[in-house]
Amino acid sequence: MTNNILTYYPALVGAVQAIADKLEIKDNERQWMNKQQAQAYVNLGKQAFKKLVDDGVIPVHSLDNHGLARLERYNRDELDEAMKSL
Repeated sequence: MTNNILTYYPALVGAVQAIADKLEIKDNERQWMNKQQAQAYVNLGKQAFKKLVDDGVIPVHSLDNHGLARLERYNRDELDEAMKSL
């Protein structure tokens, strides 16, 4: 069979694409992100992201003061500003 089976289900393909688009938009609207989300948002690899955090270019907010030492959060607006400053 040379035809892709999805060509027989255009409504299904459209619905799946619409859901994927909405999920992407929702993720990009997130104000606070974990490290993996922040890395993906600024489109940097682990080492480059870590270097910018270590150098203070990208601000990180730790929840250590609240007994949650392993939780760090990144603010979308601060990420945008950090990338503009490069």
